[in-house]
Amino acid sequence: MSAKAISEQTGKEFLYKHICTSAAVQNRFRYARVTAETDFDRLAKEHPWLLTERLVVKPDQLIKRRGKLGLVGVNLDLNGVRDWLKSRLMKETTVGKARGVLKNFLIEPFVPHKQEEEFYVCIYATREGDYVLFHHEGGVDVGDVDAKAKKLLIGVDEKISEDTVKKELLPLVPNDKKSVLSSFIVGLFNLYEDLFFTYLEINPLVVTKDGVFVLDMAAKIDATADYICKAKWGDVDFPPPFGREAYPEEAYIADLDAKSGASLKLTLLNPRGRIWTMVAGGGASVVYR
Repeated sequence: MSAKAISEQTGKEFLYKHICTSAAVQNRFRYARVTAETDFDRLAKEHPWLLTERLVVKPDQLIKRRGKLGLVGVNLDLNGVRDWLKSRLMKETTVGKARGVLKNFLIEPFVPHKQEEEFYVCIYATREGDYVLFHHEGGVDVGDVDAKAKKLLIGVDEKISEDTVKKELLPLVPNDKKSVLSSFIVGLFNLYEDLFFTYLEINPLVVTKDGVFVLDMAAKIDATADYICKAKWGDVDFPPPFGREAYPEEAYIADLDAKSGASLKLTLLNPRGRIWTMVAGGGASVVYR
């Protein structure tokens, strides 16, 4: 298995296209991508809702904890988004130990809601099966979810049910939201399996009287499943981690890796370097220079 991170936009496109749930999933496909080359007049014509709604803008470059880092502009009009972007677009930024250029941004509708309408859900793969984590309090201050969240293990070849979700994950959720959340979580897990996700986190997941809103998502998929999921995935772009440039040589090896049961990796740390390190696993690692 080759677990590779995908952009938030790609993850949401997968969810909006393929999730099967009775829960009303709102704001489907309502987003716009911005780069340094974006023509805002043309963007507004392609997405007229940008001129009439309050907006959220954030970088979509595999950066964690964007809200905590001040990298999310909230409740802005389109002019406010442009001003917010001017101070960040194509500027070198330090995030954690990485330093890189912010160059890809996502604009979405702002969803007014209360704190008690925010939830946290995450699904991830382990050797024994897939864990579903749920916490009745979501958002930027969710804290240590591994310690806080309710956990449900779905073993290999086991099925998930709404009754099990309600019993194991939702005891602290208001009764009027249990049916919506259980249906959404079951649909989300089935999507996770069908599209070969290895990690899928939504925080916050907002549930209001109007339905379910997926505000923020982080995801990884098993890249070796491309031959199975090609029809549903389409052409998936695997962005490099923040702070690293994408090189064509790496993309070539990644393409070979996706078509092979073997693990083929290439990382260019210094494109002008003169040392090539190869690591082969065979019981013990062998390093060639």
